[in-house]
Amino acid sequence: MKKIAVVTGTRAEYGILRSLIHEINQNKNFELILVVTGSHLSKNHGMTIKEIIKDGFKISSKININQKGDESIDSTKAMGKAIIEFAKFFNKFNPHMNIILGDRYEMFASAIAAYQMNIPNVHIHGGDVSGGLDEYTRHAITKISNIHFAATKKSSERIKKMGEKSKYVFHTGSLGIDEILKKKITKKHELEKKYNMKLDGENILLVQHPVTTESKKTEKQISETMEAILKINKNTIIIGPNSDSGHKSIQKIIKKKIRGNNIIKIYNNVPRQDFLGFLNNCGVLIGNSSSGIIEASMFKIPVVNIGTRQKNREHGPNVINVKEFSRKTIEIAIRKALYKNKSKLKNSKIYGDKKVGEKMINILKKINVDDQLMKKGLTY
Repeated sequence: MKKIAVVTGTRAEYGILRSLIHEINQNKNFELILVVTGSHLSKNHGMTIKEIIKDGFKISSKININQKGDESIDSTKAMGKAIIEFAKFFNKFNPHMNIILGDRYEMFASAIAAYQMNIPNVHIHGGDVSGGLDEYTRHAITKISNIHFAATKKSSERIKKMGEKSKYVFHTGSLGIDEILKKKITKKHELEKKYNMKLDGENILLVQHPVTTESKKTEKQISETMEAILKINKNTIIIGPNSDSGHKSIQKIIKKKIRGNNIIKIYNNVPRQDFLGFLNNCGVLIGNSSSGIIEASMFKIPVVNIGTRQKNREHGPNVINVKEFSRKTIEIAIRKALYKNKSKLKNSKIYGDKKVGEKMINILKKINVDDQLMKKGLTY
């Protein structure tokens, strides 16, 4: 039996990983070792560890990295602490593999600790391109990982061009589509009752995170977005930002802008199935979240993707890219998106259309943890 460590540090990432965690937990060939860290343990971000507990998964370890400040030095110090704590975790549980998704610093810390302790990293969503520090972190994780699950064909090709062995690079698709295909989505009437709101098909859904390479512009960026939303004057659902440096500035500006406004509602966090329900029933998703690139295309929902955070990421025809955080440009794009003929939008299959979690499980079952896997070298 292979002991598989799975690391989760944010609500969004857990929502994507959940189908794979379930597959591992149900499979007799594996023992799930689930480690929870990052904003899951933050009151400011809704203590989303409660969602994991509610889903019935056994948590093997909680790594509280205590990022208290909102500056880059705070996240850097938190990452240093995380490496130490992950080293202790790996020493205690000694898993056969360590599964990490994406590009956040919690994942990087986990990957570094596992690599140093000769535990193979399984990296999901490597080879993608985007803006911000995530771009550098993602590729760095790729180079200290042993098994690669790429979300798109182009991403798998990039990983191979980085010198990774083709034998261990797999084009699986994105886990983000699994729960959509399984229809694990909160229904419209349930959302309306739970959140006391009317979903009329023209609601605006906003998810805007800090851009880590543009921290000095964070307040200006969210201000421009909010002014555009206020100008449109439609029922709006705002999901709070992630824990990257600058998130407190975003929270502060949003609260200031919506004071006295009764058609805009903000939530620090909502369960994954509720978020997918909002996405399925909104008129447009705006901001800079990867959910606008991946999940929204499955619902044929128009997206206004603002700024550089998702720059160069592959996307379907539902996405309208706005390069600059300009209230007028954003407003024009939102109006255009709201009046798009959704029936003509095609369901993009760039990120897959089949059971991704099952594919990954079947691959992991067949891979031996041996010298061939562990000895990395450039293929060129």
